Amino acid sequence: MRAWVEVDLEALRRNAERIAAHVAPARVIPMVKADGYGLGAVPVARALAATDRYAFGVATVDEGVVLRRAGIDGRIIVFAACARTDAEGLREHSLEASVIGRDGLQDLARAGVVLHLELDTGMGRAGLDSGRVDAWAGDLRAALGSGARVASIFTHFHSASSDEGASREQLARFEAAIASLDLPADVEFARHVANSDAIRSDEQYHLDLVRPGLYLYGGGRGGQSPTALAEPEPVASIRARVLEVRDLTPGSTVSYRATYVTTGDTRLATLGIGYADGLPWRTSNRGEVLIGGRTAPFRGRVCMDVTAVDVSDLSGVETGDVATLLGGDGDERLELRDLAERSDTIEYEVLTGLGQRLPRVYTGSDGPRQNHDR
Repeated sequence: MRAWVEVDLEALRRNAERIAAHVAPARVIPMVKADGYGLGAVPVARALAATDRYAFGVATVDEGVVLRRAGIDGRIIVFAACARTDAEGLREHSLEASVIGRDGLQDLARAGVVLHLELDTGMGRAGLDSGRVDAWAGDLRAALGSGARVASIFTHFHSASSDEGASREQLARFEAAIASLDLPADVEFARHVANSDAIRSDEQYHLDLVRPGLYLYGGGRGGQSPTALAEPEPVASIRARVLEVRDLTPGSTVSYRATYVTTGDTRLATLGIGYADGLPWRTSNRGEVLIGGRTAPFRGRVCMDVTAVDVSDLSGVETGDVATLLGGDGDERLELRDLAERSDTIEYEVLTGLGQRLPRVYTGSDGPRQNHDR
């Protein structure tokens, strides 16, 4: 393989178990949307199937169908369904759905889909308005009266990683809205507000359910957390082979637009990975790799299929050697957070942007294996 992604399924499982123990008695909705954050939804879900989960979370009906066809049973919640067009698919594949507006509440209730009500407490993009419960409470009562089932009510924090005050305010709005519903005593539902950052922030956000995403996949390492939850274990590594090693003289230009010019005798290694594989273009002249546990910086712009790194200070680099762009090599490690920062983006985008032509190689208790069932 010219380049590939390694996925440590045992580390993934341990991250999930660590979350579950930390939030108990609350239960967990592992988010496996966006193809398991770019790492393969089916292998990820299978690895997490034995953990104590309430449901799996996906974004679209198609994502839920992929899991069902792979034999994943239990609850699957679709968090971004379109009620007008997705009701049939939800019902056919026994998928549950979030309600993000009044129309969705009515349409999904009529379709007999199990409902999860989203309240908008400040995110602004979706959800029933928590400040105007009177505008939609009648619709909810009518749906309940006709046999609809509401399994949970939830909200989404907009700044869980950066603004504790805003999260507390959103929680207060959430709780006030639920209290004002004044539902019959026999209507039972779970409450949830916490993503990975909120889970780590304060136990008051754990409620009945939590929705971890990035933490499961090894993201958020190095972030500030006042709780006892340990750092997540790294899950993903990105590797690429050296395709060629060449020597350049002083004043040589490198890659498109000649944004790097050598100042002395330079040895470059060309790696078999580029932005078509998901290596962010913004790492041009900024990124670095590990080869044999030693650092080699990017030189010039990242290309569609290849990237050049400076190995002048590394002896013995040869064609076929493996470079690490994310993960550990020897005693050194390149963290997801560092790659995101060098890319002027967020960890989520790095993982979900990994290209389809990069094989995913899964490691676990049964040893390394390549898996195309994604």
